Amino acid sequence: MPISKGEVTMPSEQKIIVIPDGKICDYIDGKFRNDTPEEYVRQTIEKRLVNEHKYLPEQIRIEYTLQVGSNKPRADIVIWEKGADQTQGTIKLIIECKKETVDARNAKDGIAQLKSYMSVCPNCEWGMWTNSVQKYVFRKAVDAAGNITFMEYNDIPSADGNLDEVNRPSRTSLKNAYDDNLLFVFKTCHNHIYVNDGMQKQPAFFELLKVIFCKIEDERNIPNPLEFYTTSEERSNPDGQLTVQKRIAALCEYVIDTFSVSGYT
Repeated sequence: MPISKGEVTMPSEQKIIVIPDGKICDYIDGKFRNDTPEEYVRQTIEKRLVNEHKYLPEQIRIEYTLQVGSNKPRADIVIWEKGADQTQGTIKLIIECKKETVDARNAKDGIAQLKSYMSVCPNCEWGMWTNSVQKYVFRKAVDAAGNITFMEYNDIPSADGNLDEVNRPSRTSLKNAYDDNLLFVFKTCHNHIYVNDGMQKQPAFFELLKVIFCKIEDERNIPNPLEFYTTSEERSNPDGQLTVQKRIAALCEYVIDTFSVSGYT
């Protein structure tokens, strides 16, 4: 029915959700969960899956029960292909999120747990483990004899499954950081420098600034191809790591020279 002149339409009634103390509202399924350090990591990853990797919420399940022998553990995040029947046999990707104090080498909650989950899901090709300080991504392969191997990758594929962008990013694939994901990444980088290089927090912060300036300059260096990256193959062997070091060092030297000339030393 058309609205006559002078009539005023009232907004529809909005539902107000009150979140209890000590709880958070899950980004994917809307359930209340305990507000813990581990949950903070999971919520950050959930937002990235939807807003950066473009997975649909209906492709994702939280705390999904798996059958592992006689045990029934719950995987933190599982993802299926769009439109797939959501069973254990059709899972595409599993993500385990831990609090910062859990180490990846932990026998119970580390990457071994993730690999065991991936192994009992026939179609699960990808897995990720993170505690906001460490991050490991694996791609599973099964040979003709049924032997399972895991190759480490830089990141999980986006919803479109494009692997080229996982290894060798292009300018068209660059994504804006969403919500607090940028802070999450900065924290991960800073902690990596702090822990692995044995620096105090302030020197580690200034090393992180160098990395940020290199990343900014690389993105601004149009139309040249991006140089601030590492492929999965480069990460997996000493020669490849040296190649990455040389590539980033050249970029860093250029940035230092440029800012020095500009008076920003």
